[in-house]
Amino acid sequence: MSGHFYNVPAGEGGDRADGLVWIDELHALHAGVKALQGSFSLPFDGWLLRNGEAISIEAATVAGDIRSLLKNILYLGAEVEVTPYGCCPPVWVSPLAITGE
Repeated sequence: MSGHFYNVPAGEGGDRADGLVWIDELHALHAGVKALQGSFSLPFDGWLLRNGEAISIEAATVAGDIRSLLKNILYLGAEVEVTPYGCCPPVWVSPLAITGE
């Protein structure tokens, strides 16, 4: 374990809600985060889950405040995903500002 590899344990998980935005990947982390202010505005790739369908989201941005994001974690998913940067389950957060199509 190092400062560049994180391990977040899984939670109990839950059902996927209608109208949920699933963020697959964030982009421009080097430019979209204002570390001193704690705010972020980042383009992302993801899906809108509505009526049992997954609709691709393109050219969208998610914005918020890191402190608020951490305070508004609803729960952690049950399955842990291993990436080159660490281990983490899906994290359900509400609310965040999302713009795009």
